[in-house]
Amino acid sequence: MKNTFAKTAMVIFVASLSLAACSEKKEETTGDKLDSAVQTSKEKMEAAGEKSKDAYEDAKDDASEAYEDAKDATTEAYEDSKEKASEWMEKSKDKASEMKTDAANAMEDTCEDAKSEMNADDTDC
Repeated sequence: MKNTFAKTAMVIFVASLSLAACSEKKEETTGDKLDSAVQTSKEKMEAAGEKSKDAYEDAKDDASEAYEDAKDATTEAYEDSKEKASEWMEKSKDKASEMKTDAANAMEDTCEDAKSEMNADDTDC
């Protein structure tokens, strides 16, 4: 029986090879399918890598532009603040000078009023 099984198996195997050899259409083998799947995966990974690089470059450019915009805005705000502070300083100096003059005039008026009350000959202070 062993011989019969071996002979039958051999006949089926040879017949299968014969039929496969005679066929004009080549069936895709598992190896071919695997190679195709690997190639497709490789192509998709390369495309994803390119998209990732493009997205990174876009993000880098956007961040650089945002940095430059912020830097320009900060510089402009600093210059405006500096200019306003200078204006306020001048106004403060003018006001202090005006107050000093008013105080000196008030003291002089008080002095002259006091001399006048005392009937002084010279009422200038």
